[in-house]
Amino acid sequence: MKPLTIEKTTSPAGEIVLGDCGGALCVCAWAEEAEAVARKVARLIGAPLEFGSTALTRQAVGELDEYFRRERREFTVPLRLCGTDFQCAAWSAMQQIPYGATASYADEARLMGHPSAFRAVGNANGANPLVIFVPCHRIVAADGSIGGYSAGLDKKRFLLGIERVEALFP
Repeated sequence: MKPLTIEKTTSPAGEIVLGDCGGALCVCAWAEEAEAVARKVARLIGAPLEFGSTALTRQAVGELDEYFRRERREFTVPLRLCGTDFQCAAWSAMQQIPYGATASYADEARLMGHPSAFRAVGNANGANPLVIFVPCHRIVAADGSIGGYSAGLDKKRFLLGIERVEALFP
């Protein structure tokens, strides 16, 4: 059984923890949430946790650095979505929202084919173990206000600012 290898890195918005599950990124979490996220993913995939660096986590660090410098709009790191079927469907729908754009929870629910499930979508988004790579920061309230973000609105505003989504700023 391959371990879930996690590596810490810094970003302009704070420390991030990345996790490699046998050649696919399965964790990208802000440091404040990282331990809980990594343990949950490790339990889901039945893998022991290990600290270290892999070629994949180094690639992810490089792509994040480019993203924060506004030099990358799409990621190429292979991802492994680890959650319930509904959560994975919600996270897949979020990946359809392009850089610099936003969508509402209701829009995301419609993308999934579950138009009335916007509250469940919000819960799934809050459990996203691959922040930035699965762009939950691009989901906003139906009225266009910034909505919530599990790591705090400052980080969400920062990420939207990277992507120049300025309509959401006061």
